[in-house]
Amino acid sequence: MIGFIGTGQMARALATGFVLQGNLLGEEICFTNPGDANAEAFERAAPGARRLNSAADVAREAAQVWIAVKPQIIRSVLEPLKGSFRSEQVLVSVAAGVTLSSLTTWTRHERIIRVSPNTPAIVGQGISILSKSPSVSEVEAEHVCSLLRTVGSAREVPERLIDPISGLTSCGPAFVMTILEALADGAVRAGVPRDLANPLALELLAGSTAMAQDSSLHPAQLREQVASPAGSTIEGLAALEQGGLRAALMNAVVSSAKRAQELGRLAVSSEPNGT
Repeated sequence: MIGFIGTGQMARALATGFVLQGNLLGEEICFTNPGDANAEAFERAAPGARRLNSAADVAREAAQVWIAVKPQIIRSVLEPLKGSFRSEQVLVSVAAGVTLSSLTTWTRHERIIRVSPNTPAIVGQGISILSKSPSVSEVEAEHVCSLLRTVGSAREVPERLIDPISGLTSCGPAFVMTILEALADGAVRAGVPRDLANPLALELLAGSTAMAQDSSLHPAQLREQVASPAGSTIEGLAALEQGGLRAALMNAVVSSAKRAQELGRLAVSSEPNGT
């Protein structure tokens, strides 16, 4: 039995992916959430999942506990559970920026894995980055990795890299959706009907990504293959440079990574009652 404490967007994406990919039955998932809206959305995402009354109930029933609450409230959720977890249980936290050290202090539990996943897990294309506490065995870490691999890829990294990577992988889907929207809007501005521009932009992004994955060339080299002298592509690239696209994307990743670190610090400085 896997238990979720918190049922926000990330928890729903993971649970949906686990069930859709056939790795878990809904009946093998339990969860708790104080609000009905998120709880009902989670039940739709993982049909058969059982709602429990409290985080303490999840701690008692689940063999593996996934902590999926916002970093701003995680301390107030975990400290009342201090000492409640069984020695054999593995806790998996997806709270942005919250360190293994903080999680260990608040739970008085040694077997913890910190994961930075992303929402494409819902379609089996997620990216998960994880780091484990010393008390977690390689077998236990591999079990979590294998679960995450059913919804995409999973890589174990030193904990110091989780926040920088999360600025790319966890926040990146929002950046990509913004790019996708902008490309379609550009086509509409050039005269393409909206119902044609949207799917074409989506196919463009998917095809370009597939080409990059299948090639050993650097993205800059692939870009150069398209941009002929005095052609239309180089004019478009010049417009991107004038608009600062590359700098904006780089700054977006760095800003998101810094915010993850800030959220971790805020979680530590918050009072146990959440104030």
